[in-house]
Amino acid sequence: MNGLNDLSFTWVPGTMDRVRFTYAGRTHIVYLRDVIRHDVHSDSALYLKGRVILPVSARHLVDLMGRFSLGSSRETGERKHQV
Repeated sequence: MNGLNDLSFTWVPGTMDRVRFTYAGRTHIVYLRDVIRHDVHSDSALYLKGRVILPVSARHLVDLMGRFSLGSSRETGERKHQV
């Protein structure tokens, strides 16, 4: 697991600090602060367009789907499980 994954992040409706992304058939919700990269203006496109695509390392992806995840759901429309 060494490569980068391009992930598309969008706002979670009704929030100002949470974004969601889909990977391997599951949609995950995380805090924006856990996604922002300080070496690029990663949040600018998100604020302007509501969506941003960022390269995420394999290690960061594991963290986003694990310890940073606020909840996840399958893409099939199933209700989101919030923790």
